[in-house]
Amino acid sequence: MLEVLGLDQPAETLYFVLVDNLPLSIEELARRTGIEPDVVASAMVRLEDGGLISRLPGSPSSYTALPPGHALEVLLLARERDIQRVRSLTERLTDRHRDARRDRDSSALIQVITGRDGVARCGQQLFNRAEKEIRGIDAPPYAESRDGTRVNSAAVIAGRSVRSRFIHARDALNTPGAMGRVEEDIAAGEEVRFLPEAPMKLIIADDQAALIPLLATPQVLDACILVHPSALLDALSTLFESLWAQAQPYMPGRSARVGEDEFVNDEERRIISMLAMGMPDETIARQLGIGYRTVQRRVQALLTRLGAASRFQAGVLAASRGWWIPEPEKDDAPAGGEGTPR
Repeated sequence: MLEVLGLDQPAETLYFVLVDNLPLSIEELARRTGIEPDVVASAMVRLEDGGLISRLPGSPSSYTALPPGHALEVLLLARERDIQRVRSLTERLTDRHRDARRDRDSSALIQVITGRDGVARCGQQLFNRAEKEIRGIDAPPYAESRDGTRVNSAAVIAGRSVRSRFIHARDALNTPGAMGRVEEDIAAGEEVRFLPEAPMKLIIADDQAALIPLLATPQVLDACILVHPSALLDALSTLFESLWAQAQPYMPGRSARVGEDEFVNDEERRIISMLAMGMPDETIARQLGIGYRTVQRRVQALLTRLGAASRFQAGVLAASRGWWIPEPEKDDAPAGGEGTPR
């Protein structure tokens, strides 16, 4: 019981014997307790130093217990002072431990990923780990490994109940075939919106990680920053949602019959969709793979047929007259299939 005061078992046993008896010598204590004399002698020194016993004069020396109420109280006060010092040390060590972990945790919130393969692999891992939603801002350049494989959101999450939302910059549609790939993504369930310009390239997976380019306008995507849950990740999420609210949905629609002998074909439907988004004729020509002047003639013909005063009005009128039936966005559309490379 007295171990809490720093007494080991032999010293405690010997002290109890002295409390119950008149002064005893080392030999008498050894005989009564069965403890070796040298162990008794060592314990007597510790008990005396602790103020629990007193050595009486004479030969051989004998020992007596001091009044326990006073002697044990002195030890208790000493132990309380020791405990208080340990508590103070504990607080200082806790602060040092927290500060050290805070520094390490802060540095671990952001990782720099370098190399085309490393960036492509990191982007792929974000898509693979997503369980609920992938969000992003699509803009060139795209993550591409050395073997030419590009990271693709729709292909990676195919067959999984993962929502996919991406914002595209209209300038990105200057790349031939870009609109076709976007429409494939939409057909696979991805939600797509457009902005005149994309402020940055971004991928967010489940609010658990985000990937952004290290440089503002990289020519090659060979260095990115991986952001883990933090205030920065929250800010990136807020930025995306703000841009998503401002962006214009792209509704490719479907062909619709105008009259008994007249209908809007697939090419005209796509022209109307792009007119509604305010795309210039050059971009429309590039996406359809036809000549610029051909697009001008067909746009003018559509405006005339609709009686529209502007290109945007042509899209509105086409929808209102049933020439073009926009397909609204789905609230929780799972993405899948082959789509736009990220």
